[in-house]
Amino acid sequence: MISLLASLAVAGVVAVQPGANTSTFAPRRVAVVIGVQQYADPALQGLRFATKDARDLGAALGSADVGGFDRVTVIEGASATTRDALRIALAAATADLQRDDTFLLYLSGHGTLTLDPVEGSRLWFLPSDARLEAPAETGVAVTDLEELVNELPARRRVLILDTCHNGRSGSKSSLSGTTSRQIQGLRGEPPAPRGDREVSESEARLFAAQYYQPAMEDPDLQNGVYTHFLLESLTDARRDADLDRDGLVDVSEAHEYARDHTIAYTGGLQVPRAEYRIVGREEIYLSGRAAERTGAEQALISAYDQVLNRARLLVNGIPRGELPGLYAVEPGPQTIEVQTADGRTIVKDRVNLDAGSRLGLEDLVQGREPAVEVLVGASVQAGTAFVHPVQASLGVVWVRPVKLPPPLRPDLHLGVEFADGALPEGSVGSSGELSAGATFAVDLGPVWIGPGVDLRVPLRRNGDTGALESALTGAALASIGGGVPLGRDLALELRVDGELLPFPTVYGTDLVYGATVRAGVRFGR
Repeated sequence: MISLLASLAVAGVVAVQPGANTSTFAPRRVAVVIGVQQYADPALQGLRFATKDARDLGAALGSADVGGFDRVTVIEGASATTRDALRIALAAATADLQRDDTFLLYLSGHGTLTLDPVEGSRLWFLPSDARLEAPAETGVAVTDLEELVNELPARRRVLILDTCHNGRSGSKSSLSGTTSRQIQGLRGEPPAPRGDREVSESEARLFAAQYYQPAMEDPDLQNGVYTHFLLESLTDARRDADLDRDGLVDVSEAHEYARDHTIAYTGGLQVPRAEYRIVGREEIYLSGRAAERTGAEQALISAYDQVLNRARLLVNGIPRGELPGLYAVEPGPQTIEVQTADGRTIVKDRVNLDAGSRLGLEDLVQGREPAVEVLVGASVQAGTAFVHPVQASLGVVWVRPVKLPPPLRPDLHLGVEFADGALPEGSVGSSGELSAGATFAVDLGPVWIGPGVDLRVPLRRNGDTGALESALTGAALASIGGGVPLGRDLALELRVDGELLPFPTVYGTDLVYGATVRAGVRFGR
């Protein structure tokens, strides 16, 4: 490996190992940073800071006081950034990655697109030997880069592209004559690219601009605009970027800072975008030392799905801002609400946020999955002279067995009740009920309320005669409940069912009214 890295350094590949971890199996942080500025094709000129982008980011990531990456490979120069050279260098840099490692791949350079009447647009990153008129033969497809990162064994993976594909002057993009003529014949912008691979858990992709927007360089900043503010979030502005005040800047915090400042600096001409799926505390931090994480952590709420564009976030009824975005909130139980621009509630949910955790609003909007509740309590009944007025109760509830639009919260439930001892008429025996039914409730955030129906089988055994009496009857319910979340998929639940039912026995039929109060645990969301 040392000889291979040495040979790559001669070709313009510099491996920075500030404090390389000597343990073979200890988790490592590995980065490959690529800047393509010199192109053989005369049509691909005009970039001024792609090489500096790569050097500056590599230095920040490799610094023990900033990124603390164990190994940073910076690739620059015409001979080191050809298509084949990049393939070889990436294979060498990732050959020894292990499951608990973190891997980051950054590319700065020209991009382009091609149009296909069936497939739509396809995006390309252009190495130094690429020909603008032949990106499919000489370029690197962005989808291939996504696939490469996705399939690496490292558990945490980041892809950052400071490039664009719109062909506008002053940006990191060029279009071939064929593509330019095709676009001129279109009404509006080219179709969006298809077939992008979904991000997997603990994976992030950061893009310097939205599709078909420019990714600009700026002589005053001496970098690409997005890269400049990304670097700033990791260094001089680290305290501002650290939204949850945990002493670390993770990938979402860094992008959020760079995104907001890029939009402001370019007057909205360049709007960076992000795609990631990071579960719980599995965040990918880019700056700070994990061992020095502070105790002042907040929780993060994020939303980057364009479906949520211009929606509003409310926490406990208080507006927090417009989406997409990233917001720090206090840990603990919170009522999260998302509203459209016209005030319509898309989703309202009660969640428990742990310090340092991250909640993706996309998960809430897509709807909660079915959950199971196990509840115990007591049933109190009046109006019957033949069964025990107080019985122990056990219930199992299947919440949201079918998906209905929010705020509807249907459930199917089973119950069993039992008591033993002196019966109201003076004899000794046991009594109980078996029940099965459904509730059609409305979820109001902390509580839910709604009507329901049951089929019930009351049971009574006389201790003197040993005779078992049973019957089939129906019940009308008025139910209310609520919960206190203990985690993402666990909550304490309280449920009260008001009941009205005819209670047939061999002695006649009573109209029974009462309530069943149960408390327990919900598994799932």
